[in-house]
Amino acid sequence: MCMEVDIFTGEDSIYVEKENQTKVNYYLFDEYEIHKCVIPANSFQEWHRHKLIDEILYVTAGEIIAKWMEDGKEQKQTLTKDMMINVKHSMHTIANESNAQAEFVVFRVLPTGMKKQGIIKQDKYYE
Repeated sequence: MCMEVDIFTGEDSIYVEKENQTKVNYYLFDEYEIHKCVIPANSFQEWHRHKLIDEILYVTAGEIIAKWMEDGKEQKQTLTKDMMINVKHSMHTIANESNAQAEFVVFRVLPTGMKKQGIIKQDKYYE
C-alpha cells in the first residue's frame, strides 16, 4: 500500500544533545533539513557559517538573539515567538541570554537560483 503522505515523529529524527546542552531533533531529507531545537537558558551556539545552504530560523517559544557579522561588525536581533530570520551565508551564532529555555525550528535549504515562488503559490488545485 502506498501512502500519499509521510508522517514523522521524534523517533524518525536523529536526536543530539550538544555540548552547550541544546537539544536537537534532526529530520534529514533529500532536498532539505528541518531541525527542532531547544536551547537552554543562558547558552549559545558556536559561531559558524555555511558555504551553500540558507539557514532559516523560526522561533516557536521563548527568546533568542541572532548575531551575525556584516561589513566586519557584529549585528544582532532579538527574536521572539513567531519571528523568523534567514542568516543565509553569514558568519552567525544563536544565543539565549534569558533565564528560560527557548525553542526554534531550523529550515536548511539549498537555493538553486531559480525563482520558484510562483510555482509554490499556484501549486494547489481542487478535484
